[in-house]
Amino acid sequence: AEAPAAVADAPVEAGDAAPLDTEEPTRGRPAPRRESYVAEVWIDPDWYEVQETDEPMPSVGLPTTVVLGADNLVGRVSESRNIHPEVDCGIDSGVSRRQSRLSTDGTRWYVEDLGSANGTFVGPAAGPLPVSPITGRYELGPDDRVYVGAWTRIVVRKASKEEIDSLG
Repeated sequence: AEAPAAVADAPVEAGDAAPLDTEEPTRGRPAPRRESYVAEVWIDPDWYEVQETDEPMPSVGLPTTVVLGADNLVGRVSESRNIHPEVDCGIDSGVSRRQSRLSTDGTRWYVEDLGSANGTFVGPAAGPLPVSPITGRYELGPDDRVYVGAWTRIVVRKASKEEIDSLG
């Protein structure tokens, strides 16, 4: 079962991927734990069904999970252009090399389309799929999903301690 998305409710600092239980004493008290976030990259058959593509959809399986920093490029790798997105959408050729950006101001998460060919869409977990791409920087709600390419869905949520420990 898919875990619900969560939006930041605690500050996140640039490059913040430290284990959740790391605490430094401050005047005799432990410092508050910093929260880390992940992006789950899913193959979504419902999104694929409404896209107009001749490309066959890969088999659906578990998501790829990526630890997020404060500023994360979403796209596809291009060695020749030296593009290495933090959130790699793999073989989904409907995703631009530089599709969008997931970022946080320390309190909220945002997605911004970077002039992609097919747009970036945001919709809730329940309800109809989005039909219009976002423009500008869009604040993600606690239950929002980001849709890109022919079959890719991205969920931003708090990371568990086990994920941080295993993903580093």
